[in-house]
Amino acid sequence: MTLNLNERIYYYFNEITKIPHGSRNERQISDWLVQFARDHQLRWIQDAMGNVVIYKNGSAHKQNAGAIILQAHMDMVCEKEPDVDFNFETDPLNTYVEDGWLKARGTTLGADDGVGVAMMLAVLEDESLQHPPLECVFTVMEEIGLNGAQALKKEYFTAKRMINMDCGGEDKTVVTTAGGLVCTLSASPAMSANADPGYRLIVSGLKGGHSGGSIDKELGNANKIAARGLRQLIKQGVPIRLYDWDGGNKDNAIPRDCWISFTSPAPQDTLNEAVTQLLNTVRQELRDSDPGVQIRLESASSPAEAYSCQDSKAMIGLLTLLPSGVRAKSMAIPGLTWASENLASIKKDGTTLRISLSLRSGQQSWIDRMADELSLYAELFGWECRFDNGYPAWDYKEHSELRDTLAALVEKRTGQPLKIDAAHGGTECGVFSQLIEDLDIVTLVPQASGAHTPKEMLNLASFKRVYQLLCELLAQLN
Repeated sequence: MTLNLNERIYYYFNEITKIPHGSRNERQISDWLVQFARDHQLRWIQDAMGNVVIYKNGSAHKQNAGAIILQAHMDMVCEKEPDVDFNFETDPLNTYVEDGWLKARGTTLGADDGVGVAMMLAVLEDESLQHPPLECVFTVMEEIGLNGAQALKKEYFTAKRMINMDCGGEDKTVVTTAGGLVCTLSASPAMSANADPGYRLIVSGLKGGHSGGSIDKELGNANKIAARGLRQLIKQGVPIRLYDWDGGNKDNAIPRDCWISFTSPAPQDTLNEAVTQLLNTVRQELRDSDPGVQIRLESASSPAEAYSCQDSKAMIGLLTLLPSGVRAKSMAIPGLTWASENLASIKKDGTTLRISLSLRSGQQSWIDRMADELSLYAELFGWECRFDNGYPAWDYKEHSELRDTLAALVEKRTGQPLKIDAAHGGTECGVFSQLIEDLDIVTLVPQASGAHTPKEMLNLASFKRVYQLLCELLAQLN
């Protein structure tokens, strides 16, 4: 089955998959959106960040209605399977349809948030639709801290209501989302001569997932598991000297893969036995959440230099102690994660080691508390600590005319009341609610799964239904 490009939302989504658009690499798609505006003779703004706002007058009988913001982000999370040869900087996605779901071979699909971009373009080009004046906002760098949205200016907008197309569903809307912060720990320990054999401990086969939406699913964290394996060797008195590590790629993705390279004079049988024991233990612990976990030890070239045993023990100790997972659940909203941390990545950049964690909460005091704890860990272990990419939470509003209108439409279409949801992930709704006072916001998005992983897929029938719902909602607004 192939994608029906006669459907304009499918056509535009397909065009988006041809354009590299990972975070910080959005210039090409940003310019493409500007060209779309020019081709359709629509007023537009492209700011220094690459954000694009496209304006369209209201349709007949709605030209004097209050404007509405339609909003989505143009960047995607770039994740791929380890054995897939793919360059996100240059290559188009290799998409296919299977059982009504659109997927990409070995990579993320970018449904988050290409679906929102595609729906806005379809609305902007369709002269038959009834709608109030539109202020369509396409932001950059959402996936790395909502950076694009935080650079927008209030004077770009006149609207006091907004439809966000990055969270929710076709029968539910999100009413509150978390704020967040990224912590980066760094150090540059000295290395010294090494004469011992080299090894690489590899953790793979984990599901991964969005560090907001999936943090409560008890998924394995590859960085924590790898550190745990080496910590067990150290506890057994096995001399360990680290010399390289790499695990996880994105602050907002739970790491699926990790490797840590080390040297040791211990017999390889001793190391293999410890790794086998770790695999058996972890498989038992993750049998219901991550049954595909793999842990293996490989021989590696002996490096000329490595970190000392003392420094290596401290590094593994720090990784062992750093928190990752749910910290608190909401007592007001059943099932909602209220505070969490994700030990997202470990990298070596030249002589510098870096550890990144993402912090999330619906309450700023929780973020402050977690940040302070990480600062203390850094101080105790002699690492530098930096915080950036902070973004605000979106607070719940009890009354919303836009939500009431959406609820009536959903109940008419499905016979069921609109579901109200709260999300632990961060969205640009929080930024817009601070930018524009008393902004009335609803969210909607088609059915998709596997966000931020190569398992990402989009339900095409749901995509079409949500677009129809969007058009009906716009037609209801005055």
